[in-house]
Amino acid sequence: MTTAPEPAPAPAGAPGFLATLAEVFVAPGDAFREIAARPRWDAPLVLAIVVGLAFTAIWIWKADPVEFMRTQMEESGAIESIPPEKRADVLRAQAKWLTAFAWIGPLFFAPIGYAALAALFYFIYRFFYAAEVSFAQSLAVVAWCFAAFGLVMNPLIVIVMTLKNEWSVDPSSVVQASAAALLDKAATSGPLYALAGSLDLFTFWLMALLAIGYGAAIGRKASAAAWPIVILWALYAAGKCVLAAIF
Repeated sequence: MTTAPEPAPAPAGAPGFLATLAEVFVAPGDAFREIAARPRWDAPLVLAIVVGLAFTAIWIWKADPVEFMRTQMEESGAIESIPPEKRADVLRAQAKWLTAFAWIGPLFFAPIGYAALAALFYFIYRFFYAAEVSFAQSLAVVAWCFAAFGLVMNPLIVIVMTLKNEWSVDPSSVVQASAAALLDKAATSGPLYALAGSLDLFTFWLMALLAIGYGAAIGRKASAAAWPIVILWALYAAGKCVLAAIF
């Protein structure tokens, strides 16, 4: 009489949202292998949007939009082309647009940007790497990476602004983690300063997360998956340098 085989153990359930988020920070390789197997993009996308909106609410509450626009126009030299008697009206009008776009950015443009970036990488890895990757996997990688990035960067920006008590400044320039921190902006050429600003530690961390994520999605090493990400960053940095040289 033969003995019936024992049933196979049930597969372990997928880790929860918070567990996966924690793994993205401490064990990204494991996290993105799980994400590639079960490409959930909706929850991290919502998190990235909520984090962006939360930062916008704090910044708009604390900042003076008119002073912010004055600083930006003075740095770019655009204010010199406006007659002195009209500058106050122009600044007030620009400040109204700033407030509107500050909310539209994380709520509308950011999700579109994530989807466009995911579509671009999906095309690259699918057709140039001949990888069996889906758009859902690509969007999941982008969503998780930017959700983690926002959870780190936005609180850091708020902390630095609070410590300095400076809110009417460009948020992207607050955390000095790039080579630009070693240069005097007034004494440095625009293209060189733009290039130095692109050599940013947090940007490199985001690129590393993307490389690890896409490596897991296409079944290759992160170093092999990194090339499209590095090339895209190089094109972005070059574009910043060109614009700085022109304007």
